[in-house]
Amino acid sequence: MRTSTVTGLAATAAALAIVLSGCGSDSKPAASSSSSSSATSAASSSLPTSRKAAPTVPPTTQAEAAGPNPTIADYIKQNNISETGIKMGDPSAPPVNLPVPDGWEVVPPEQTPDYAYGAIVYNGPEFSDDQPNIIALMSKLSGAVDPQQIIALAPGELNNLPDYQPGNPGSESTLGDYPAYVLGGSYTRDGQTRVIAQKTVVIPASDGLYVLQLNVDGPQAAGEVISAATDKIDSDTTIG
Repeated sequence: MRTSTVTGLAATAAALAIVLSGCGSDSKPAASSSSSSSATSAASSSLPTSRKAAPTVPPTTQAEAAGPNPTIADYIKQNNISETGIKMGDPSAPPVNLPVPDGWEVVPPEQTPDYAYGAIVYNGPEFSDDQPNIIALMSKLSGAVDPQQIIALAPGELNNLPDYQPGNPGSESTLGDYPAYVLGGSYTRDGQTRVIAQKTVVIPASDGLYVLQLNVDGPQAAGEVISAATDKIDSDTTIG
């Protein structure tokens, strides 16, 4: 892997947001509430076709934000842990069923970073020029991995972002009955304050430790939209 797939993704979320802002606002309406809780894996088989073609997401170094806080990437490197990126639908990995909240849609695989598990964007007209987005990443860690250390180091990346201001102190949590860590707040990009949140989930398995990370990014004015989406994901996600 180039650098840890489960860290350094604040910049990736920003890159996806920039790319998708050029896709136009003529996407089909979001799925009705009766289908909004269907998994992204199912939704990807019937993606909207009216989205304008977007340029490929530009490659990034995936470098984590420099700062004093140790990160998961540091732990992986320092302990010679092997990391394998996982794509949605990989039969060897625990299946993760992520809901698609009302007003959001699945991003076609060709428009997501090649190391992403999947992604969704908000398609409301009020943010057509800067769509809030949620990027899911999944990696398998092999070696002497301590799941609690992954949880303990999860806050490091966001805390190293430029002008990061926590909206909450961060806390241990769960997702789909698995241990997780969640935090969120704001940071500065291109002179603008943005909302960001991250949830890191550890999923023990017989062949290694799987780490799922959800990275949320959007303009400051989209705070309520993002909050509603993350609430839906927290309540409806299933793993395994």
